[in-house]
Amino acid sequence: MTHGEEPLRFEVLGLLRVVRAGHEVDLGAAKQRAVLAVLLLARNTPVSRGQIIEAVWGDNEPSSAVNLVQTYVAGLRRVLEPSRARRAPAETLTSVGDGYLLRVEPGALDLDVFEQQVAVAHRLRAAGDLQQAAVELDEALALWRAEPLGGLNGLFADVERGRLIERRLAVLEERAELGLAIGQGAELISQLSGVVAEHPLRERGHGLLMRALCQAGRQAEALAAYREARRVLIDELGVEPGPELRRVHQAVLAGDSPEPERPALKIAPAAEPQQAPVTIPAQLPRAPGTLIGRDDELEHMNALLRSHPGLVLVVTGPAGVGKTALASHWAHRVREEFPDGQLYADLHGYDPNREPLEIGEVLNGFLRGLGVPAAEMPVSIDDRSALLRTMLADRRMLVMLDNVRGSADLLPLLPGAPSCVIVTSRRRLVGLVAQVEARLIELDMLHRDAAVEVLGRIAGRLSDQEMPALHSLAELCDGLPLALRIAAARLAVSPKLRVAELVAELQDEHGRLAALGLEDGEGTVRAALDASRRALSPTPARLLAVVGLHPGPALTPHVVAAMGEVGLVEAQRSLDALTTANLLTVAEPGRYVAHDLIRVYTKTLADELTEHERHEATGRMLDYYLHCADIADELLPLNRGSVHIEPKHRPRHVPTLSGAADAMAWFDAERGNLIAAAELAYAQDWLVHAWQLPYTLSRFFWLRTERETWLRSTESALQAATRLGDSDARFVMLFNLGVALLQFERFEEALSSHREALEVARSKGDVHQQARALTTVANTLQDLGRSEEAESHYREAMEVSRAAGSKWAEANAHHHLGLLYLATSRYADAKPWFRVALRMYHEVGEQCGESACHVDLATALLETGEYDEALSSARTALAVACDAVSPYHQALAHDRLAMVFDRLGAAGAVAHWQRALALFSELNAPEADEVRGRLARARSVSSTAVG
Repeated sequence: MTHGEEPLRFEVLGLLRVVRAGHEVDLGAAKQRAVLAVLLLARNTPVSRGQIIEAVWGDNEPSSAVNLVQTYVAGLRRVLEPSRARRAPAETLTSVGDGYLLRVEPGALDLDVFEQQVAVAHRLRAAGDLQQAAVELDEALALWRAEPLGGLNGLFADVERGRLIERRLAVLEERAELGLAIGQGAELISQLSGVVAEHPLRERGHGLLMRALCQAGRQAEALAAYREARRVLIDELGVEPGPELRRVHQAVLAGDSPEPERPALKIAPAAEPQQAPVTIPAQLPRAPGTLIGRDDELEHMNALLRSHPGLVLVVTGPAGVGKTALASHWAHRVREEFPDGQLYADLHGYDPNREPLEIGEVLNGFLRGLGVPAAEMPVSIDDRSALLRTMLADRRMLVMLDNVRGSADLLPLLPGAPSCVIVTSRRRLVGLVAQVEARLIELDMLHRDAAVEVLGRIAGRLSDQEMPALHSLAELCDGLPLALRIAAARLAVSPKLRVAELVAELQDEHGRLAALGLEDGEGTVRAALDASRRALSPTPARLLAVVGLHPGPALTPHVVAAMGEVGLVEAQRSLDALTTANLLTVAEPGRYVAHDLIRVYTKTLADELTEHERHEATGRMLDYYLHCADIADELLPLNRGSVHIEPKHRPRHVPTLSGAADAMAWFDAERGNLIAAAELAYAQDWLVHAWQLPYTLSRFFWLRTERETWLRSTESALQAATRLGDSDARFVMLFNLGVALLQFERFEEALSSHREALEVARSKGDVHQQARALTTVANTLQDLGRSEEAESHYREAMEVSRAAGSKWAEANAHHHLGLLYLATSRYADAKPWFRVALRMYHEVGEQCGESACHVDLATALLETGEYDEALSSARTALAVACDAVSPYHQALAHDRLAMVFDRLGAAGAVAHWQRALALFSELNAPEADEVRGRLARARSVSSTAVG
């Protein structure tokens, strides 16, 4: 490693990775990664070029293999030692003879750490400390992230992968043996069942599972497990179980314990207690005067202290949420339980005016506080840490580490039981959780009542008339204690400033962060958030500003990748980093949200980008949503027009959608983002997006019966299309507007919109558009009771559709002409039109139209007394609606099935009406009232019949 560079960490127990300072190193092409794997598994040992070539290519060695190896080694050197001068000798990956040697520091490879912890477990087991040995093995096994050497192919990788998997299985079985020895059988059953299922030919796994079942008192299941093991061994290998498995089986049959005899444990004599140092430090900072709204957290911390000797607590949360206040308050409350003293250090992890405190400095401070003279202070950090542990052994000390940035260097500062450590950090410090089982206390914003109490306590002099404004102020401060205290302080020192005036000042998002500041400029919300951002690596820090341009309620890795022009993996890691830093919150898997003040902060950062950066990121965001909505829309079971959508920036990464169910789920998840994106596009004159986004949403809104949202977005889209001067866009949105208006029975307005769409189509000479418009004009005329005009338009629509070759429009015209006859009680005339429409709908794959048409045909058949055919048609309608994943059409089909059963006097009508009512009610569809009435009548008749 070149002098001054951060140390490298190598990982093979999962995806092959190299990490420096928390950032993954780009290892290049697949073959270059394979070369690294060969060198890494032979770490600190020379590997010849021939060995590398055989491992990487096997029998398929290319003629240029030697040159390729040299190229890959040169590439690895560049990424492993990026600061090395061009002609300077390599230090990490060196040339040795005709080969190479990769130097790996002790503890830098996760496989080495694994083996070290297994070795420690062996020593502990030999010494009789089975409990601690089990803990060591648990920590060792936790290092395995996935299948080893992930991402590598070839014979060498497969062989090494198999060896490593076998090693992990052996340690898993060893851990199970320890667990059985200390009575954890019941806890092991689930894990051992998984091992047996995955590796059914390993007899030891079957034996361990049987013993665990016996220890849990489940002897019958243990015998069943033996029978299954024997069957597998005979079927797969043609052999009977071995002697150990048979021994366990015989013990279970005899009612004896299947556990093997174990030698008596050696118990080491207790060490003589050391004389405690005279100095008892009391370094805790001054406790906050009052802590409001954190009673639940305090009680949880007390409970953890009672149940976990040697507790390590990590209080985490966003900047300004009150982590130090909570930790200090709790530390003062429990200090009497730590009579040997309290140590405190502020590591300044987020201080903009100074570098974070080095671990060596913290150790110096602790040791001085414990009375160690400067002349006796050890030189190395390891020696100082060892001295600290020695001095704290068997003492009840409370150690508080404030404002910690990361967990990597904290271990030297941590004493063991019976002392307690409390850490505050804006990050979740998952490394500390993994290494020492630290317990997280995650602080969120204060709830409204507590926030109001904070304001009132600090501001004072508030009248009852100002309480409504005070509630608004608490909401604008987002429940963030730092913001609340600053706002309250402004009221306290400015007697003439009224709460309502401060509320008005904060309602301007652009000035809100500035308003939440004090005169020194250091106690501001902006300064606290800036410090959190400075602690991030470059990519997450940049993306935090970029996502400030996002208008919607939630972020996903896909949209962040598009906006920031980064890969999907990098976007995911950046979002994870922002979440770890408590700048974002996971609302649900894969979706990230920001609290209001942090959202304002990201918008402020976005405003500081250049105009070009804002324009490009916004365009990529809109293109991402438009492209994905177009993909999802095409999968929906409703016919769509021929609008061609071609975003300028086609996103590299999009969600995988394979059918209508996936598409509906994506629309449901992204609904808020898509609506917000469409509104932003209209407001900022992205006119193509402003009409095409609502267009791609229209069928989703139809299927979800979101009538108000559909109408509102369509009206805006029509204005955008008109401003754009695009006649095709204008036709589409006039057409959709008419359909949306019909949902509100605004027939005259719908007729006007559709006639205007028809005129646009005729002026362009577009017969496809004319056919669609003629049908919708006819529909509206029928709704207005003008049947003769409607029939004339339907027939004209059929002729135009047939001439244009538009089968969907022709099917739609046939269907609606049948509906006209149905509405005028001409049931026999309606049936042939429905049947022709059904055939055409099926040919073009229009499932929703097909389902609706079957419902209507069932109605006509019911009225002509053809009950069996009516029942068949209604059942087909339901099956097609289920395939289309359309709850609305499923509800229509259930309603029609209920009507058929009711007419037949057969059981089932009430159940189908109940299902139809549930679906219509969930969709907030007006048909719910009609079904509710039919269901009530059916129940009334049923009750009368019983009475």
